[in-house]
Parts: sequence; C-alpha cells; structure tokens
Amino acid sequence: MKKVMVYLLPALLIITASFNRTKKDEVVNYLNTSETLTVNGQEYKLSWSSRPGTNYYKQEYLPAGENPDRYKSMLMVEYLLIDTPAKNIVGVKINELRERKKKDAVANFMVQKKSETGEYLLDFILSDGDGRNMSTVELNAYRYKNYTDKAGHKGVLLFGLSKRAYDDDVTPFMRNLKNERMNIINAVAKSDFPRVEVK
Repeated sequence: MKKVMVYLLPALLIITASFNRTKKDEVVNYLNTSETLTVNGQEYKLSWSSRPGTNYYKQEYLPAGENPDRYKSMLMVEYLLIDTPAKNIVGVKINELRERKKKDAVANFMVQKKSETGEYLLDFILSDGDGRNMSTVELNAYRYKNYTDKAGHKGVLLFGLSKRAYDDDVTPFMRNLKNERMNIINAVAKSDFPRVEVK
C-alpha cells in the first residue's frame, strides 16, 4: 500500500484543488464519453477536461448555463490507468480527507463497499472556512471501481457528483444536510458508470 501511495500522490493531489481552479477554453473528450450525461433527470454537458499525467484523465460536466467558477451541481469522470485494486485509490483519498479535517471543521466523510461488485462509494463534505465563517460548502459522492476499456487499458474509474452552496445559501444547505447527503448518494448510486475509452 505504501508503494502505491507514493506513486499516486503527485497525481491525486490535483484532486484536492476543489476550490479556486481556473478553467481552460479547450475541452478534449479524452475518455470518449457521451458529450452529455444524465443523472437523476438532470443533463450535464462536458465542460472541462485535463490530462494532468500520462496515466490520469479528468473530465467535468455541467448543466446548461451553470457557471464553472460558482457551480451548484457538477458531474465528474476520472480514469487513472494503474493496475491496482480500487480500494487503494479510495484509501489515498480518505487519507487526504483525514488531513483536511485538521483544518476544516466541516470536513467529514463516509465510505461504503459493495461486496458483490467491488465498488466503493465515498461521500464527503468540505468547506472553505473554519466552521463558523464559510462562504462555500461542497458535498460530494464518488463511486470507484476497477475498469478495463475496450483497448485493454486497466485502471480505476471514478464517477462523482458534486453540489455546492455559497454565501447566504450555506446556512440553509447545512441545515438540510441530511437530506442533501441522501439525495446525492442515491443519485450517484442509482446511475450507471459512463463507458470510457482512452483515445
């Protein structure tokens, strides 16, 4: 596990940059997904992509009219080409969240495993404050599984949904957190993983 973590950390640290990211104009469909994905009746269009490493692909999808810098709902698909159990990638993310909890009073997480498929579902909440002064809160649900595309590329596939609240909407969002959490978990759990194929 230690060797896997050392290898993955440079790439996975990019995942921690949830806040204050710039968006590039060019969008490349590296994973050859559909340009539009639908979750819980909401359509999301491919809006941003990145290849931060030779073996790592990230794509984000937003509803029509959504501001990428202040989105309220966003889908993401990530594919890390590595021959390792999905639980190792989940473990790295959990360690990251444990570290974040030391400085983010709101940060928390829960992980579930689906034994029959080997999938994992990790839900977590983050903020940009100390628990008293917050201008942004972010609730996420990530599904992970081992995946091999048609070309034989083996890796770990992530399919996630992120919800945010800002400023005056933070307090009502937190008051309704239990329902918000169950809604986002159910939306991701009931959705099919998109088919991906590395170009």
